[in-house]
Amino acid sequence: MAAQAGAGVKAIAFLLSALIGTAHADELTIPSLDGRLQLRAWWFPVQTNEPRPAIVGLHGCGGALDAKGRLRQRWHHDARSFEQKRMHLLVVDSFSARGVKSVCEQRVAERAVSVRVRRGDVFAALQWLARQPGVDATRIALVGRSNGGSTVLSALDRSDPDLSAQAVQPRAAVAFYPGCRAFAAQHGYALAAPLLLMIGELDDWTPARSCVELHEKLQRGFDLVVYPGSYHGFDGLGEIRERQNLPTRSGKATVGANREAARDAQRRMFEFLSARLQ
Repeated sequence: MAAQAGAGVKAIAFLLSALIGTAHADELTIPSLDGRLQLRAWWFPVQTNEPRPAIVGLHGCGGALDAKGRLRQRWHHDARSFEQKRMHLLVVDSFSARGVKSVCEQRVAERAVSVRVRRGDVFAALQWLARQPGVDATRIALVGRSNGGSTVLSALDRSDPDLSAQAVQPRAAVAFYPGCRAFAAQHGYALAAPLLLMIGELDDWTPARSCVELHEKLQRGFDLVVYPGSYHGFDGLGEIRERQNLPTRSGKATVGANREAARDAQRRMFEFLSARLQ
């Protein structure tokens, strides 16, 4: 009886996985920019006879892996969506090779893996993708959430000579609820590629007002969407809840999905990327 129940649970789990869209990934490693590390990555290629656009996926402060050490299901779901648009996806894990699981509880200035370090991982991913025969190296975009979104902003900083020195450049980028404060305050910050930034109006982890300030400062090449009634992680699957022990002023933040905003954000992302990677 117990065996039958276990089989039933596995069957339900399989069906749920299929419903939310699970795509096959090749787990591999890519060399870090300085060549000292082998970064874990998951490659979701599309079947193609011609070079196609590719996406670099950048995880949040909690890392690319779930509690069981597997790639978070969200990336499989994203891969299925990108596959339908005939776009490859490479998800880069900036934490595992550095012995880090999460930086969510650490203050930005004290994080074991900084956004600037992660920007180097973006450059490494771009170089790796440019060597793949099925990838059009002139049509690569970045997509990042939360800390990964902040990494997107860092990787697009045209004022930084490290970026201009890179042989492979992103064509476009999408950032979900990044921390914008440092970039809004930075003198000379400018975008090296078109950016779509989406954030919740009620976000009390990475407040929207800093992203609004950044948008007002840059304007050109920068599409900003602020979703009413939405918190940090509005495009996820989890219910709205309060997280504790965070480096916010109150020590906590509200996170959780807004399904209407999530659907709209998904639509906007693909319209934006399709227009710029065609």
